[in-house]
Amino acid sequence: MKRSKNLAAAITLLTIALTINTIGCSGAKEEPIVTIDDKSIYMEDILYDVYLIEKDGNQLESYYQTHFGCSYWDYTYQGITLRESAKNSILAEVVMYELLSDQADKHGIKLSAKELDKVAATIQSIRADSSKEGLDQIGLTQNVLEKSIKIHELGDKYRDYLLKDIFIDDKSIRKSIDFEDNREYVTECLFLPTVLYEDNTISPLSEGERASANKLIKRIHNQLLAGAGFDDLLNQYSSLQYKNRNFVYGDKDIEVEYQNAAIELEKDAYSSLVTTDYGYFIIHMIDNNSSNRYEQAVGDAIATEEDKQFTALYNKIKDSYDITINFDYWDTITIGSITVQN
Repeated sequence: MKRSKNLAAAITLLTIALTINTIGCSGAKEEPIVTIDDKSIYMEDILYDVYLIEKDGNQLESYYQTHFGCSYWDYTYQGITLRESAKNSILAEVVMYELLSDQADKHGIKLSAKELDKVAATIQSIRADSSKEGLDQIGLTQNVLEKSIKIHELGDKYRDYLLKDIFIDDKSIRKSIDFEDNREYVTECLFLPTVLYEDNTISPLSEGERASANKLIKRIHNQLLAGAGFDDLLNQYSSLQYKNRNFVYGDKDIEVEYQNAAIELEKDAYSSLVTTDYGYFIIHMIDNNSSNRYEQAVGDAIATEEDKQFTALYNKIKDSYDITINFDYWDTITIGSITVQN
């Protein structure tokens, strides 16, 4: 059974799979970062891969500064900074695409006219997002982008070629995942807060304010029982909020009180007042038997099996090449602002 998935999604599985040698630093300004057999790969050759990583990381910079008080790149996860994790991923990705595109060439696999149009569209999109002068200044010229994106596109195509004959037992995977553990409850609710969100902190309202909120939510609930709709109530009370809240029982981001009240509801039913540490809720059950999260879990399990089989195939290819990483040079390079400015 053939499965298609963007190659970059498999990178994390391959970061630890490189069998590499190390070489000393000659002191030259421009040195190869990776040598594969007799082909040397320089910084210019990996700028596109760096650009993809830096663009994603810098888009999250303000979020990490606000919520964690540090740069995205300096945030530590499982004992390693995201900057170092990104460097590992870039190396793994560069090597993998080089090997797979080389294998594609050896097997006579070429990019079709449609795929070349896709390459051109990707280049156009990148150059539209940034000034031509800015891209040229950091080395992401038209020629550099075209060469790198063709390698990516050809690598993705060869991955599909490798996977065209693999078999994934969808039925067994589906049976191995319990639907009840992944049953999704789809709800909407009216919410009246009893806390104040300000400057990323949460503080409770005063006792008098909470008493007023309790009185108001009871009035709102009575109006709902009398036939008022959510839209009517939201138009009438400016302090009332509307939320969509979907969850699998046990999710950590939905209050336990909310979940316990919601799972007792039949489809289309409304709850009585539900009190949590954050305020008062009136819940409407839209679907108490959604399969969305179950299908997501099945899809994730299938993707994991696909990655496993691809990794085995890729490792056989990788073992046939002599791969040398110039860590003395690579360690001097700081990811985070090479192609994308903070």
